[in-house]
Amino acid sequence: SHEELQRAARDHLWLHFTRMGVYQDADIPIIVRGDGCYLEDSKGRRYLDALAGLFAVQIGYSYGDEIGQAAHEQMRELPFYTNWSYAHPRAIELADVVADLAPGDLNRVFFVSGGSEAVESAWKLARQYHLHRGERRYKAIARNVAYHGTTMGALSINGIPALRAPF
Repeated sequence: SHEELQRAARDHLWLHFTRMGVYQDADIPIIVRGDGCYLEDSKGRRYLDALAGLFAVQIGYSYGDEIGQAAHEQMRELPFYTNWSYAHPRAIELADVVADLAPGDLNRVFFVSGGSEAVESAWKLARQYHLHRGERRYKAIARNVAYHGTTMGALSINGIPALRAPF
């Protein structure tokens, strides 16, 4: 029930970038389903998800059957394997497709699990490239208000002082 979810959320869930005290006397918004570009909360209110699930649900919320079937087939074949020193067919196939879509001579793909890790990896690769050339480059330029993710490196190079300062 809505009340049970509220109690469990207050007792056990620490929301990201949230002052939890705000919800001491107010309901925590609890999203229970999605349809297309809309979300619905546990009270039945509907929201336009203009951020696409923090930029991770660009196809919307209506493709559960297709995505579920693809995930099921992959789980039966090979649930997970890293690209550390080994390759696997789905990574090779997707890298080939992405390389074909990329402009110019951009033809290598480095897979990560999300946006924060992508920024972190790009930052590490750029630093390593310059170290290899004998250069000491360690500064990044960011927009005044820019969100790059929540990993330590991504937070250290974003343009939001309150998020950057501790890192």
